[in-house]
Amino acid sequence: MAEAIIKGITGSGLVAGSVIAVGEHSPERCAYLKEAYGVNASTDNKEAVREADVIIFAVKPQVAPVALTKDLVAEFKNSAWVLSIMGSVTLEMLHGYAPGFPVVRTMPNTPLAVGAGMTAICRDEKVTDEMLEIAKAIFGCCGEVEVVAESALEAITAVSGCGPGYAFVIIDALADAGVRAGLPRALAIKLAAQTLAGSGKMCIETGLHPAVLRDQVTSPGGTTIAGIHALENHGVRGAFYDAVQAVLKRSEELQGK
Repeated sequence: MAEAIIKGITGSGLVAGSVIAVGEHSPERCAYLKEAYGVNASTDNKEAVREADVIIFAVKPQVAPVALTKDLVAEFKNSAWVLSIMGSVTLEMLHGYAPGFPVVRTMPNTPLAVGAGMTAICRDEKVTDEMLEIAKAIFGCCGEVEVVAESALEAITAVSGCGPGYAFVIIDALADAGVRAGLPRALAIKLAAQTLAGSGKMCIETGLHPAVLRDQVTSPGGTTIAGIHALENHGVRGAFYDAVQAVLKRSEELQGK
């Protein structure tokens, strides 16, 4: 995810790679990031944050207690502020890692890597409008952005944060069904993936409710309604309801609730 952000902001011209400092524990990964994006990558996290105006916490939540130490935060400039992409780590928890610093919490998803991400953003009371605009610009380079209340962020995680995982399962299953029907594997995957991508784009660009778009392709007594009937018989809607609830439950566990 961190590389996707770097790719987005450098590729769009928002900032030059030379003004980005990256802390990365792998020397090989540092060399790759320097070569690919022109960033200043170091295995010393303290060196990476020392002169930074905006510090992005781009680690997994489970790694945060080890990576985001008091010694590291002591190196932050007084004027710095924090932007976090860690799922299930609340503003309150982030204040525990970086006490006294303004914090923006975000929930991006992996399609950021291809410039088609969806990122939700919330902020604490210390974050200025200018800081918020910078956060929006960073993620706007990689896709769509919505500013929300923190109370909405867990549900957003369950829908768009985890949503690519659901989508890939659908693509894989639909492609398997195509192979069973006699299609070559590569063609079946392309058909399934482009169909989901195009359907999502159509929903966004037309502004129509997905049920309206579904009806447009569903002729009375036709083939599509037969397929939808089969999906409904197998509880596809209930499966998505359960998936979202499972994510919410796991998020509460990660937050220690």
